[in-house]
Amino acid sequence: MNPTYAPPRPTPMTAGTRLSLAWANAKALVQDHALLAVLEVQRAGVSLVKIIIAGIVISILAVSAWMGLVAAAIGWAIGAGANWALAILVAALVNVAVAAALGFWAKKQVPDLLFSATLRQLRKDVPHGGNEHEPRR
Repeated sequence: MNPTYAPPRPTPMTAGTRLSLAWANAKALVQDHALLAVLEVQRAGVSLVKIIIAGIVISILAVSAWMGLVAAAIGWAIGAGANWALAILVAALVNVAVAAALGFWAKKQVPDLLFSATLRQLRKDVPHGGNEHEPRR
């Protein structure tokens, strides 16, 4: 050990120095969290774009597969002796019927979009009169 070496004595920090250090640390912490949030938003945005692109590709593949199935059914019908124009007409009518059925099913789902239970709860407190838009007398 070196007898001439003396460790430096820590100087006591004043209140102002402590406040300044605390402010700098808090500011750095907020900046770090803000940077992390921005980076995560960017990452989420890129992931969302990837998911949307995958959905588009999946939709294209599903439509292609459906068209292949319809074409195969038409080919089978023609092979079984059906008129080709009639086979195409039947396939088109089946597609229209399925689309109409899906449309009616989707229309029945619309009331679920309106938050009906929440609206019922909110309207409990509203007095039920005739026309709610009619001026009061």
